[in-house]
Amino acid sequence: MARILVTGVGGPAGGNVARLLLKRGHRVIGADMRKIEFSGIKFRLISPAGSATFLDELYNLSLEEGAELLIPTVSEELPLVAAGQARWEHIPVVIASGEAVSIANDKYLTCQNLSAQGVAVPRFALPSQVKCLADITEKIGWPCLSKPCVGRGGRGVTVYYEKDWESIRVLDDSHILQEFASGTDYCPNLYLNRSGNAVVFVLEKTKLKEGIIGNAVEVRRVDAPDVAALAVSAGKALGFNGPLDVDVRRRADGAPVVLEINARFGANVTHAPEVLDAMLADNGFVS
Repeated sequence: MARILVTGVGGPAGGNVARLLLKRGHRVIGADMRKIEFSGIKFRLISPAGSATFLDELYNLSLEEGAELLIPTVSEELPLVAAGQARWEHIPVVIASGEAVSIANDKYLTCQNLSAQGVAVPRFALPSQVKCLADITEKIGWPCLSKPCVGRGGRGVTVYYEKDWESIRVLDDSHILQEFASGTDYCPNLYLNRSGNAVVFVLEKTKLKEGIIGNAVEVRRVDAPDVAALAVSAGKALGFNGPLDVDVRRRADGAPVVLEINARFGANVTHAPEVLDAMLADNGFVS
């Protein structure tokens, strides 16, 4: 079986990927910036992605451990690893192109690029593009929400109503404003292989951390073909190959829209293990 290096093994995505790999008999080297106890893996401490030495440390770690596959799972690492893929000649990296990952890393660029290619997204704008309350009414609608353009999960997401205009007008363009899609929330998990074929499973978020927004606390696997098709269309529109965790929500009229894309395995991948199996098969490993 393969020796596989997984970053962010102390987080939900990395931890769940590692557990699935162990169940399939693979040997796992788990890296994280905090020392953790994780039965069955070989743990290695590594600097955070913001460190100037991060990429060198990750490269040297993969060489030292004889890793046959590298799976990055930390949001902040993804643009760095994707942009530096030229150095990974000795080991396959489970990540898409630098351009695709860079777009997915910025929620405004994600909406802008998907919208331009006809993929359904919420109405959106930068704060500098709305000058008054009437602009939001016309361009986005109420309620609306703001979130950091670059940020992880549900951190920094705020829902606003018309009475909150004064709070909105002080936001800068490090944030994106979006229409609040009030329907069912999903996190389809998918894998797009090198031939453009997709394995996709839709997970419904049945409980959110902040009530009507935030990360999923509980999920269930559901049959939602329109959501699955939209997630695949979004991945292909941005030129992705590899694993994706896509946030999709239905508008009040039931139509699904893509909120954002995470260019990695999702935190709830244990509910869709076939996605990880597709990745292993695509890289020549039989679980």
